[in-house]
Amino acid sequence: MLNNILPEITRFCRIISTVTGVDIEIVDAKLDRISGTGIYAETVGSNISQAGKIYSHALRTGTTVYIDNPREHGLCQTCPNRDDCRELLTLCTPITLGNKTLGVIGLICFTVEDRERVLDRKDVFVEFVQQIAGVISTAASNAQRSRKVKQMVDLLLQITDRNAHGILMLSKNGRISYVNEVARQEFGLEENCLGRPVSIRNTGNTVADMKEYELRVGDAEYHPFGRLIPLESEDDDFARVLLTDPVPRMTEMFSLFGGAAERTGGLTDIIGASRVMEKLKKRVRQIAHTSSTVLITGESGTGKEMFARAIHAESERKGKPFIAINCGAIPDSLLESELFGYVSGAFTGAKHSGRMGKFELADGGVLFLDEISSMSLYLQVKLLRALQERNFTRLGSNREISVDVRVIAATNDNLPTLIEQKMFRDDLYYRLNVIPLDLPPLRQRKEDLPCLAEFFLDHYCVRFGKPPIRLTPAMLAMLRAYPWPGNVREFENCIEYLVNMHDGGQLTPALLPAKIHDAYVASATGHAPGAGPGAFTPAPLPAPSPVRPLADLEMEAIENAVALYGDTTEGKKQAAEALGIGVATLYRKLQK
Repeated sequence: MLNNILPEITRFCRIISTVTGVDIEIVDAKLDRISGTGIYAETVGSNISQAGKIYSHALRTGTTVYIDNPREHGLCQTCPNRDDCRELLTLCTPITLGNKTLGVIGLICFTVEDRERVLDRKDVFVEFVQQIAGVISTAASNAQRSRKVKQMVDLLLQITDRNAHGILMLSKNGRISYVNEVARQEFGLEENCLGRPVSIRNTGNTVADMKEYELRVGDAEYHPFGRLIPLESEDDDFARVLLTDPVPRMTEMFSLFGGAAERTGGLTDIIGASRVMEKLKKRVRQIAHTSSTVLITGESGTGKEMFARAIHAESERKGKPFIAINCGAIPDSLLESELFGYVSGAFTGAKHSGRMGKFELADGGVLFLDEISSMSLYLQVKLLRALQERNFTRLGSNREISVDVRVIAATNDNLPTLIEQKMFRDDLYYRLNVIPLDLPPLRQRKEDLPCLAEFFLDHYCVRFGKPPIRLTPAMLAMLRAYPWPGNVREFENCIEYLVNMHDGGQLTPALLPAKIHDAYVASATGHAPGAGPGAFTPAPLPAPSPVRPLADLEMEAIENAVALYGDTTEGKKQAAEALGIGVATLYRKLQK
């Protein structure tokens, strides 16, 4: 540790030797001579452990040693240089820091005159050497603290350089005194930018608790979001610090709330292995890596947002934000500001802080516009321009903002029909419909019902704390008979209802909603049951069918059930259960 303050130690040795007129040497804890005057100056760096018995004693005991009779003193008896020793008096004291001994400072007399001078004022010289040892100890302590501070500063700088926030420190006169790597790249600053003048102005716009600032560095202008914090420092070089939150990181946070869903991943979250679903998944993989707009069409409840998220998750933009907005859920008067944002005082009722729009939040990622058919013609024009030019202006501002956004739109309406009715612009339709993706209704992929049922059963059993359950073949047959006008959303609600109603034991068709029973009866008999709450009424036939005897219809239903479940004993049990009759009755009717 003493080696860290060698310049100070060398200066102390020269001063003490000059003041006292005697030679001084200082050794460290290993008895390496690190400084000395007179004859010791030539042997700095040598180790004196063999001959330094007196110093070893001072190190070991932590006490001052005074010897005015060298060669006769007990400590000198084992010294190998005893017979040739020229020292006439030795005074040494340990240099300590806390409980640790760092070394020894020694005062040595080689002449009778020097020895007599020290002997005459022994107490003064002992106190003087001890005080010098204390000064050296203080210097070592300060050096140790300085090293710790420097190490701490170095660590803090390493942390700030790896911080997701940009950090820009400014002096009192507005010059850069420190900048971390994030801020340096964000503002295009060179590595030797310290001292460059920077001007910062609060624009008055905010996102969450982040304020927008106009920052000018030379001729360049930037608009970061963050916080400008004054520093309580006596050093004018550190007057303010700007902590910026890069927009991409902020928008990732906002994307979590844009159409939040429990399943927001890729294609693995889309349940279905039917031929039509496999074809759709293949197409998603094909189109995911482009930036072209996508128009997803399909009935309500077919999973349009899930496919939009799958496109995002399968693309290079998956690490960027996914921002969803339902155009039909926001009044036209507010939708424009939601999409493009506004500045302070842009319109009556606008927040004084301004607001960032969804286009800006989605920069680098995907903007999902659900129910696009609900957008007014006025906004359709502005959306078309934003898609064509890839830039826009906030309401009340004339500053153009460029963005890199992939737009995915969705609707359950027939847009060509709306175009004919002058309710949707054909030019916007062609701009959106670069890659069409039409999702089939659930009734066209009923082979996916078993895997959908298993997924939702597991999900809601875990959610409601119930043991796992599975549908019987009879119940699956009844589910296949229902047309599911609400598609997967309605099917999920049905399974949730089933789990709620199940109170243990074996699942039975009686747990299913009445509308599914009615649909099964209608499909099995060819006739709809009497109208009632929740009853399913099939579409009218083109022409009335001839009346058939009930016995024939009953037999046809029995034969269909046996064909569905198989002609085995187990299959006939399941067929009887699905028909709602006993197994013995089934066998009796089959024998007829």
